[in-house]
Amino acid sequence: MIKKLREKSGETLVEVLASMFIFLILFGILQGAVSYSHASMQKNKQIREENTQIIQGLASAQKVDGESKTLSFIATTSEMDKKGSVVFRVPFTLVTKTVTYQDTNGQSKNIVFSLYDVSADASVTPSEGGDTP
Repeated sequence: MIKKLREKSGETLVEVLASMFIFLILFGILQGAVSYSHASMQKNKQIREENTQIIQGLASAQKVDGESKTLSFIATTSEMDKKGSVVFRVPFTLVTKTVTYQDTNGQSKNIVFSLYDVSADASVTPSEGGDTP
């Protein structure tokens, strides 16, 4: 009986090959995940470098004045179906800023930002606080 147990002990060649095959599949999946993660990190680094250049350029870019407008804030009912009187107005000017930067390939690119430029007297609220209903 001991001879029978010794002859059947251990793993067969088929079991070893199946284990190796499963291990290789799992290793391939892991390698793909690590490779994708590395590529994502590189792209993230490129985007951050470009964004840094853009933000620095935006801070120092010259404004080009555009159209002057006034934004009116109007009171409404809770259902938003009836308009009331004007609560307050904010005068502003639409301005543009053009930022020139170099991408990671060394090519020069331009981005145009459209901004609201609030006029200096916008911080003063009229004493009556708005229109009369």
